[in-house]
Amino acid sequence: MKQITKVRKTVCAMANQLRKAGYSLKDAFKKAWQRVKLSMTVRAAGVSFENRQERLAFLQQFKPEDLTVTLEREKENKFDGNAIQIVVHIKPISRRTIIGYIPKGLARELSKVLDMGIQVKATLMQIIGGYGWKESLGALINITV
Repeated sequence: MKQITKVRKTVCAMANQLRKAGYSLKDAFKKAWQRVKLSMTVRAAGVSFENRQERLAFLQQFKPEDLTVTLEREKENKFDGNAIQIVVHIKPISRRTIIGYIPKGLARELSKVLDMGIQVKATLMQIIGGYGWKESLGALINITV
């Protein structure tokens, strides 16, 4: 019973934000239910700032099972009040590092869900890019509500 209430609250919070973004009520709920039922894969934003390229390069040496990901709200972010940091925890060396942010559009919805205390799971699917001498690295994150 508790799980159903949590899911409904999550859907309502996301649909409310989608409605504010211009979706019709029907489409907002439809999209919110899709996001809750299915997992979402997003590309981390802000990966080229504050030596995050070096952090991503460093993370490439670890196995996926050595890394866990948490999403943490950053309410005091001066650029976006809905900012959600992507934090990677490196188990073998007991360290954590910020590799980027959830993209702004999705963060607007997910921040409300996180603020309600609802658990959101995230995993680092892969580190992408870095093919040429000038190509930057990025990260694909899978999110499940």
